[in-house]
Amino acid sequence: MIVEIGADDPKHARSLAQQLIDHLKKGPSAPSTRLYTTEEARHVWNLRESGPRAAAFAPGAKAQWEGWDDAAVAPEKLGSYLRDIRKLLEEYDYTGALYGHYGHGCIHMRVSFDFQSEAGIRNYSEFVERAADLVVSYGGSLSGEHGDGQSRGVLLPKMFGPELMDAFREFKAVWDPQNNLNPHKVVDAHLPGEDLRLGADYKPYEPKTHFKFLSDGDSFANATARCIGVGACRKLDSGSMCPSFMVTLDEEHSTRGRAHMLFEMLQGEVIDGGWQSEEVKKALDLCLACKACKSECPANVDIATYKSEFLSHYYEGKPRPFHAYAFGMIDQWAALALMAPRVAIA
Repeated sequence: MIVEIGADDPKHARSLAQQLIDHLKKGPSAPSTRLYTTEEARHVWNLRESGPRAAAFAPGAKAQWEGWDDAAVAPEKLGSYLRDIRKLLEEYDYTGALYGHYGHGCIHMRVSFDFQSEAGIRNYSEFVERAADLVVSYGGSLSGEHGDGQSRGVLLPKMFGPELMDAFREFKAVWDPQNNLNPHKVVDAHLPGEDLRLGADYKPYEPKTHFKFLSDGDSFANATARCIGVGACRKLDSGSMCPSFMVTLDEEHSTRGRAHMLFEMLQGEVIDGGWQSEEVKKALDLCLACKACKSECPANVDIATYKSEFLSHYYEGKPRPFHAYAFGMIDQWAALALMAPRVAIA
C-alpha cells in the first residue's frame, strides 16, 4: 500500500509522514514502512500507474480491456463487493487485474472481455448489466473517478432512476437542442455492445511482415491495437516520449496518434492505400525512432518498429530518399573513404 501525504510545505509533509510511520511502528503487527524522497516517490507512482495497463498485454495471457473499470462503493463495503465481483468474473470465466484507490472504495480493473465474437459481446453486455446491479445493491456508483461516457451511459437509470434521467434529458435539451454535443453518451445512450473499436466484424488486414511481433501473436494488426488511448505520450513535463509531439503539440505526431493511424490503415475504411498511404507516411515522418515509447508507454507501443515495417513496404519497388542511402550505406561509404582519406576529408 502506498500512502501519499500532501502539504504546501515539503518539510511539513515529510514530518507528518514520519509521525505516521512512528505511530504505525508502535502498533501490533507493525508493517514494514519506508519514507520516499520526492524523486523516489515520482518513480513509484509511475510504476503504479504503468503496471496494471502493462499487464493488459502480458505475453501468453488473454488480452485485457476496459469496460468495467471505475465502480466505487463505500470503503467499509469494499471487501464484500470485491468478493462478489470476483465471483461474477469467475462465472463468466473472465480474468482481470484489479487496482485503484482502496481507501476511497474506487476499483479499476482490466478484464479479459472477448470483443471479437458475437457470443463474447453478448457475455460482456450481460456482465456489465449484472455488475451494475451489484454496485447499486451496495449503494455505490458506476463511475467513482472518471466519467460515465458511452460504455456506462445506458446503465445510469439503474443508479439514478427514471425521474432523474428525465431531468438530465431536459437539461441537455435546453443547452443542446440539436443534440450535437456528445450525443448518446449519458442521455439516450447506446448499448454497451455498440460502437466497439473491435467488434464481431473486426477483420483487419493481416499482411506479411518483416518483423515477427512475437508479443502480439505474430500479428501486426494486434501490435497496432496495443494503444488503449491512455495518452501518456502527450505529457510535456517529464520523460522522452514523444519528442515530435512535445514540439508540434499535434495528436498526429504523438505515439497514440500514429498507432491509431496504423490501426485504421489495416481496416481500410477511414484510411485507404494500405502500405502506400501518404497520410500514414506523413504521420510517421517526424518520428525520431528513439524508442522512448517502447519503454515509457504503459502498453509498450513500439512506433519505431512499426515505422520501419511501414517504410520497408512503402518503398518497395521505388527509390528511397538520398539521406536514406547516405546513412543506410555508411559502412560502404566508410570503406571507400579508407581508400582515399584525403579526398573524403576534403
